Amino acid sequence: MPNRLIKETICTSDKISALTDFNFRLWTCLIVYVDDFGRGDARAAIIKGRCFPLRDKVTPKDIDTGLQALADSGCIRLYKVDGQPFLCFPNWASHQSIRNQKSKYPSPDEADCDSEQIDFNCMQLKSIDCKSPRNPIQSESNPNPNPNPKTDAIASMFTRFWNEYPRHEAKQTAVKAFEKIKPDEALLETMIASIGRFKQTAQWQEDGGKYIPHPATWLNQRRWEDEPPKAEARYQKQRKDAYDQRPNDEPDGEAVPQWLQDRMKLA
Repeated sequence: MPNRLIKETICTSDKISALTDFNFRLWTCLIVYVDDFGRGDARAAIIKGRCFPLRDKVTPKDIDTGLQALADSGCIRLYKVDGQPFLCFPNWASHQSIRNQKSKYPSPDEADCDSEQIDFNCMQLKSIDCKSPRNPIQSESNPNPNPNPKTDAIASMFTRFWNEYPRHEAKQTAVKAFEKIKPDEALLETMIASIGRFKQTAQWQEDGGKYIPHPATWLNQRRWEDEPPKAEARYQKQRKDAYDQRPNDEPDGEAVPQWLQDRMKLA
């Protein structure tokens, strides 16, 4: 099973907190069970063997019941293609990294017209409109339901970058700059690590982040390759310069605020 990201927001999510203990364990196991596109075989026996191989008390019936409960709550989506049951996670690309170019399983867009799916917008069950049958020519010429998986991967990586970068302005310009770079996972990790170092600098902390570059500027100038200044040394120098330029009639010692002395590490 692949490694996946689980964000701390699950601890405060009303939707996740409302799950029973078993359904929460099932949902967690499904995260590492599905493929890189968040899709998987929804047959209970398969899930039992993959997710609960050593738990004899967990039955396929328990899994079927749990899957339906997860679908009802909007945590997963259930659908059938040619009578075969499948599941997928809504908004998977926003939370996980997509490495493979093609999914192992069919897309929900190919679902049989008698199966029920979850509306991603309102999270309510609805029946698929069957008035217009699928175009067989289109299905045969485009077996991959996602013709450009790299686009989804880039979008997922940009979301991670945007969440880490502390200044959120001109997002569309930043998207274009990010897409122009076309980073891989290794470069993205380098960017995020660099952002973390810059967050500790005085420049990015002064005046509520006033001097933080726009994200597009930071990307276009490849600022992740820069060496961030040492924040404390820079801060001390600025404050010491201000102290050296104080009025001549200002006495030494306690006239200088204690917090400033501590910051400057004055004797």
